[in-house]
Amino acid sequence: MLYSFSHSQTKALTEDGKEVVLFDNKTWRFVNESDEKTMDEIPTNENTFTKTPAQSFLLRSKKVAAGIYFNPKKWKTIKMAALPTAEYTFQSLQNPNVMTLGCLMSENAPVQTLKNLRNLMLTSIQSKADYFKLNKSEYRMVNGIKVLFIDYSLNTSGMDFHYIGNYYLTEDGYCNVVVFTYEREFEKNQSEMLDFINGLVKTEKAQNKENTVSAPPPPLQKKK
Repeated sequence: MLYSFSHSQTKALTEDGKEVVLFDNKTWRFVNESDEKTMDEIPTNENTFTKTPAQSFLLRSKKVAAGIYFNPKKWKTIKMAALPTAEYTFQSLQNPNVMTLGCLMSENAPVQTLKNLRNLMLTSIQSKADYFKLNKSEYRMVNGIKVLFIDYSLNTSGMDFHYIGNYYLTEDGYCNVVVFTYEREFEKNQSEMLDFINGLVKTEKAQNKENTVSAPPPPLQKKK
């Protein structure tokens, strides 16, 4: 989803060799503002996380033994040009005027550890963003499986976005559920976005007959 935006910012080097991005409004930021400790250390969150009862509809990955439970009253599946690894893309129904999108991605790649997966993902993201900051990464238990939670901010084409996601390793590769919105909208949507990524579960792969199954439409609202 990041790749659908073009890049128009100017990058430069400071006198001490640090890379900065220059924005059209005459402001600037360091290209990477993540501190060294945030990049190197991955703590473990001792809390457990589970999907909500309202997350009742399951979509299974076709590639790996994982899937996502989501609430069809709050999210709908959509078709859009995204990453090649994206299997399902979702749009929030809470505020149609604000872009809040989610995605389930998977790949049959021989990644050895969650930390390796994090570093591969972040390297790819940083190379395509004008500005990047890793806010947090930590190990969590979500629906009985060990995942890596990643929270990061970036700017592309002058727009600030905020992403969160859960990343999970399977025997066949990896699966991750990511959701993002505009940076200024993140705080008010954070709870719903966290619920969404906590729908990630270990499950059997989708069968071919499941490939054409779409999520049910949200219930019709009664006319007042």
